[in-house]
Amino acid sequence: MSLEKLTIKAEKNNPGDFNDKIEVLFNPSEISITIPGGRMGKSGLVATEDYATLSLNLFFDTTLNQYPPENVQNYTRKIVSLTQPRIGKDKKRLPRCQLVWGTISGKDSVLLADCFLEAVTKKLTHFLEDGTPVRATLDCTFNEWKDPEKQKKIENPIDDPVRIVKTGETLSSIATEEFGNPALWRIIAEENRLINPRKLPPGTVLTIPPLKIPNITKRG
Repeated sequence: MSLEKLTIKAEKNNPGDFNDKIEVLFNPSEISITIPGGRMGKSGLVATEDYATLSLNLFFDTTLNQYPPENVQNYTRKIVSLTQPRIGKDKKRLPRCQLVWGTISGKDSVLLADCFLEAVTKKLTHFLEDGTPVRATLDCTFNEWKDPEKQKKIENPIDDPVRIVKTGETLSSIATEEFGNPALWRIIAEENRLINPRKLPPGTVLTIPPLKIPNITKRG
């Protein structure tokens, strides 16, 4: 079995394409993932709004590959470039990334599903006589990324009850995004009095009702 390399999948040109695949030269010896938990608020224990972070140190050494060894920055620059805006028309838009290493039940093992490279420290540690760097380390910190529109709906689900159907969307997919459960599509269908829920033309304006939470303290 060949050695599985940690791979960074990054957006190449457009949002969500993730077509730029960068394999590390040597796998890291350890990975640190900080997952936010909760905090004490005025109303008691609440979930924090912080994002997960992943830190790792990558080692690069071209003296082990060929002779004469090539400039190690041919490898490090691929990762360092993830700190530079390049996606779409937004000049400040960094590429989002996915960190994958190994498999779980035959599928890619995703360390961080949607993130961006917040910071990287590059150290050149060994040089040839002519000054060519051939050994380096990268200390990388990746921050989790979350769609701000989805976060807004999570924090205030009835802030904008109107939704315009996009191409390819179904009531089930909309119910998944709005309520987190595709089986709740009937709530949307009934609210909008849809005659045929299977036919949902793009451009249809839907009203998304707030979920009614039953009063569990009420006794019959």
